[in-house]
Amino acid sequence: MERKWLMRTYKDGDEEGIFALWKAVYPNREYDREKWMRWWRWMYQDNPAGGGRIWLADHDGKIVGQYPLIFMNIKIKGEIVRASQNIDLMTHPDYQHQGIFSTLERQALDEAEKAKVYITIGFPNEAAHLGHVKSGWFDIGLMQVMLKPLNWRNVIKLKIKNKLLQRVLATGASLVFNNVFLRTQSPPFVEGLNINQVTSFDDRINDLWAKASSQYQIALLRDKDYLNWRYGAPDAGYSIFVAEKASEFCGYLVLQYKIQSGVKISNIFDMVAYSEEVMHCLLSRAVEDCQRNKADLVLYSLIANKTYHRVLKRNGFVSLPFIKGGRFCAYLSSPSISKEFLSNPQSWCVQLGDSDTI
Repeated sequence: MERKWLMRTYKDGDEEGIFALWKAVYPNREYDREKWMRWWRWMYQDNPAGGGRIWLADHDGKIVGQYPLIFMNIKIKGEIVRASQNIDLMTHPDYQHQGIFSTLERQALDEAEKAKVYITIGFPNEAAHLGHVKSGWFDIGLMQVMLKPLNWRNVIKLKIKNKLLQRVLATGASLVFNNVFLRTQSPPFVEGLNINQVTSFDDRINDLWAKASSQYQIALLRDKDYLNWRYGAPDAGYSIFVAEKASEFCGYLVLQYKIQSGVKISNIFDMVAYSEEVMHCLLSRAVEDCQRNKADLVLYSLIANKTYHRVLKRNGFVSLPFIKGGRFCAYLSSPSISKEFLSNPQSWCVQLGDSDTI
């Protein structure tokens, strides 16, 4: 088949054509142009690590495919490394199977390497994952989904439509799970610790990250500029909690409420603390906030060390084998970084907030 499209990079004004591409790829979504444009400018232009790069497939002025990269800084064994993340990959339905994915990806990754961006991470869906593997990406792991049901009746509604069966299952689940698997331990007493809700992070978050980051071999840099950008996404409505002691930050947690099929779900996007005790207190406070806001289910998707899992279990979170999280994978173009080390999930601390989920 003759290729009728050309490859090029983004230029000012292309966001209008990209918006049209989104509507063609996801026609069943509701779109508010102004909201979408606010989100697009935030994601691709306001990032403190630098504006995103977008490689496009163009057919006579019509954008029919895109391969974007946004940039970030990653801490690897104490060294800060510039990296990128692949997001919002898409091809127009009328231009499938014309090599758009592979052509744009090869160009994007080659140009990233020339710019000394040697690591690219991604959270691909199944279709994109197949293309990534062919291009040399490697899997790191599946995000583990930890959950805490607060209202079994509404949670079961997500899968079961029969009302009688809903009541029966909800009663049984409450008796069995709440009393056996979901028992919650009271948070430890940490003298002088206060947990408050804030709207943004101040300079103290940099000191916290300097102390807490030694717990992680690989993690995205979480400084003031990054966190205020990431959780300042327009129209996202994040709730930010910070733990303070003697005017110093000891930890933080970010969550968000959403309604899905009539069920109120709270997703925990990010949590960092310099001690397990503070982490436990933050998570306990988050669950209290979820109960106060009548959330039906609390979810936490992550790849993290044993400390996180201990704290989650103590707060009544469980993982279920039939609930799988999304894929997390990477592309590496530098021989100076160990692929074996990078591909080991135990090396990483990855949370939902590290993805492009908003």
